Amino acid sequence: MNFRHSMTWLHTWTGLALSWLLYFMFITGSAGYFDEEITRWMQPEIPVQQSEFDADTLIPAAQRQLQELAPSADEWFIELPQGRHPYFKLWWHNPRVEADEKTTASHPPGWHELTLDPNTGAPVQVRETAGGEFLYRLHYSLHYMPKELAYWLTSMAAMFMLVALITGVVIHRRIFVDLFTFRRAKRHASWLDMHNLLAVLPLPFHLMITYSGLILLMFTTMIAIPVSSYGPNPETLKAVYDTVFSEPEYQEASGTDAATVSLLDVYQEEIAANEGIAIAHIGVEHPGDVNAVIEISSIAERGLEGRNESLYRGLDGSPFDAPENHNKQSAVVAFYKAMEKLHEGLFASSFLRWMYFLSGLMGAGMIATGAIFWAVKRRYSHSKAGLNPRGLELVEGLNIGTVVGLPIAIAAYFWANRLIPVSLETRGDWEGHCLFLVWLAMLIHPFVRRGKITTREAWIEQLNLAAAIYMLIPVVNIATSDHHVLVALKHGDWILVGFDLAMVGIALGFASASMIMSRKHREAITLTAGSRAGV
Repeated sequence: MNFRHSMTWLHTWTGLALSWLLYFMFITGSAGYFDEEITRWMQPEIPVQQSEFDADTLIPAAQRQLQELAPSADEWFIELPQGRHPYFKLWWHNPRVEADEKTTASHPPGWHELTLDPNTGAPVQVRETAGGEFLYRLHYSLHYMPKELAYWLTSMAAMFMLVALITGVVIHRRIFVDLFTFRRAKRHASWLDMHNLLAVLPLPFHLMITYSGLILLMFTTMIAIPVSSYGPNPETLKAVYDTVFSEPEYQEASGTDAATVSLLDVYQEEIAANEGIAIAHIGVEHPGDVNAVIEISSIAERGLEGRNESLYRGLDGSPFDAPENHNKQSAVVAFYKAMEKLHEGLFASSFLRWMYFLSGLMGAGMIATGAIFWAVKRRYSHSKAGLNPRGLELVEGLNIGTVVGLPIAIAAYFWANRLIPVSLETRGDWEGHCLFLVWLAMLIHPFVRRGKITTREAWIEQLNLAAAIYMLIPVVNIATSDHHVLVALKHGDWILVGFDLAMVGIALGFASASMIMSRKHREAITLTAGSRAGV
């Protein structure tokens, strides 16, 4: 076996071994690039902003709400409606007060949030939902298993992916020629050509997303390095991690009460100083303290940061200069954070976010076509020899139940959001349970139907179901919600409109795939019948 043959073997088996987990990671990770939009659709009660944000009225109203709800909080945040974040939300953090049980009971420690109407400032009751963040977190934390185990599995999958990418480049000596090759009439070769196209076209993205994913989980998989320096105690390691990566306070609380200035005045000062600025957040560190600091965050037009920040003193609203060492970070921390922003697309504009999303789907397609090519090629060779290995049947079933079954399960997740009673406790958890129950059913389906239908017919059945379940999502939305696409069009709620249109687009994609496969199935039946007649 020469070098290229050994690389081919390595590419084949590293690509196949964890291909279904990698496909799961790419699909859910790609959905995560639109987590805010998904959450918006899954909480239709949030009113859409009808006119220009009335800062003069709504920011003072938000400050009054925070003063009433969080008088003992050590942090406030006001999230303003902006772009893909159409929310007007309040966030606050209550510290744990060990000696004062009464205060702890009335103001529970931890983070809390309240959604407000962006038109009136009145509190809005929204349904509990796992939202888009659930799909985003699935791609690295999986589900129903300890976090550490999930991190190890996803890291292993990412390493297999990186090896498959590198060996794929090595074995394709004509990699860019192959990019423009598509042999449509040849069944086996067409799957390989599609696999090559989906691998090479977004190759820089595939390499970046895989390598950065490994970096983000290195504190789990490369734990020996910090253990050798700081010891094996988990609390010590966590303290070191927090010290290195947590941003310190701008200044410590003095313990002396003092009224915090009007946040509207600071907001207006920032607007006046930076014409055309898009302010996204107003934060207050140590509200009600002499040393309170107000942070105004605006959307950055370029770079990886994604945000620009301006600081003001909470006591009098004058500009505040952060301590020199506040923003200092080592080269290692800077590199880690750069990898995090690249991986998650935190800085991305709408166009670049779509590029991330489409590249992620192409990555999922690369994985799917690779697994399908493996099965199709071996089915052809084994059928000529009259063999039907159980391992091949397993791969074929997993391909169907994962490549089409997982998207069906995600559609069921959206259905569950509309069909589960709003009053049900832990309904967000049940949305997730519905996703995995449906996926389990889709994984079982090809094996239950084996012997009754062909593998191609099993593909067609799931493709038809996928087309139907996605096409009906806007219909279910109309039937179960007062905030459906027709109302959204009237009020200019383009996120809700865009979501429903995206579901229709996905449905048409699955319907097209079903039609193509159905045509090929009919052609195969005709060819087989003709061959028998000739005999």
